[in-house]
Amino acid sequence: MDNLKVEANDVITEYRAKNSQLEFDNTVLRLQVKKLQDKLNELAADKKTNKKENK
Repeated sequence: MDNLKVEANDVITEYRAKNSQLEFDNTVLRLQVKKLQDKLNELAADKKTNKKENK
């Protein structure tokens, strides 16, 4: 029975470590997406400004 408890604790520990890493990766990806969205918005605004200036 003790072996099962030890094994279960090992599995839980491994799961928590993987979950923690996934949460970190997810946060990094969200920040990268936000940066890209901001850059796209900036480029779109520049394009609109250039079109108005050229008229």
